[in-house]
Amino acid sequence: MSQELIDGWNMLEKVIKFIALYIMPISAFIASLIALKRSKDNVNVRLQLSEVEEKLNAYDLKLKGYELEKVENEKNKIKEAWVEARIIHISNTKYRLKIWNSGNATAYNVRVEIPPEYNIMIIGDKMPYEYLEPNNSFEENIIIYMESSTKFKITTIWEDDENSDLTYTNEQLRSY
Repeated sequence: MSQELIDGWNMLEKVIKFIALYIMPISAFIASLIALKRSKDNVNVRLQLSEVEEKLNAYDLKLKGYELEKVENEKNKIKEAWVEARIIHISNTKYRLKIWNSGNATAYNVRVEIPPEYNIMIIGDKMPYEYLEPNNSFEENIIIYMESSTKFKITTIWEDDENSDLTYTNEQLRSY
């Protein structure tokens, strides 16, 4: 029994040496390859994540820029005049042109133009209107003749202060 035990022990020793010499290094090598692959995948994922974060930051900066521009435009609109015009039917053949400032600043040298092809003539005895304050209006007489078009373009023109070279226009499609 003792020889069998020694032979068994020798056989176990050979198996352990075989495992230690061949199986463990191969297993360690395979484990290292797997770890290396996972590490590479993690690096790729981190690179992609950083690219996405950079893009998101760029979009965020653009969005903030657009928001600032929008707020700035709204602030400027608060300080701007906005002149509109419309033809009002008074009676069977009588019409008036109403011009008003729907903005929040005074408009200067206000005038209105309707292209001649629409056969609508403005009797402009008040224009150019020197200044039109916010929410105020004035009316002009008009003559509609020779089967004029019921749909027409009307352009209002004004300046932001009395001596400005900068003019503003508002072209509208209207009907009466």
